[in-house]
Amino acid sequence: MITKKTTVSGKATARVESAIAAGREGNQTIVKETTKSATKGYERAIEMGKEQVEAAVKAGAEMFKNYGNYGDVVAYGKDNVEAFVKSSTILVKGVQDLNKAWLSLAQVSVEESVEATKKIFGAKNVNDAVSIQSDLARANYEKLVNETRKMSDMAVKLAEEVATPITNRVNATVEKLTKPLAA
Repeated sequence: MITKKTTVSGKATARVESAIAAGREGNQTIVKETTKSATKGYERAIEMGKEQVEAAVKAGAEMFKNYGNYGDVVAYGKDNVEAFVKSSTILVKGVQDLNKAWLSLAQVSVEESVEATKKIFGAKNVNDAVSIQSDLARANYEKLVNETRKMSDMAVKLAEEVATPITNRVNATVEKLTKPLAA
């Protein structure tokens, strides 16, 4: 009878492991394709934005061509385009990093679930199974809080890094425009 329970338990564990492996593979495929699609979308948006900014700079340069400091206008526009491209590049890389962190978290979660399921199937009685489940729930809650904090910190840092090139350009513009007023 004990042998039969062990065999049944072993079959159940094998089925769970098989289902979890399939789920893990599905998660990996989803995250991989989502990341690839998002990256293509961001890259296209960056390219379109860059084209629009360059067209605006060219139009602005044409408009200000007869006003003396034509070179300054062109350089100003070029610096703006470079800031936009830099900011967009930081955004794309940051989103990729966030997706990788999420994928890693999902993989670890699946692996931990497999181990927990094995422990529950290996429990000697209901009390042990309930105790294992309670410990798992507590650990998962703590992990959720910690990982959410880490992801939030990553997102805030990314937002700051993305804003920096644009902020620098705004500050340079304000400084340049207020210089003649101060003189």
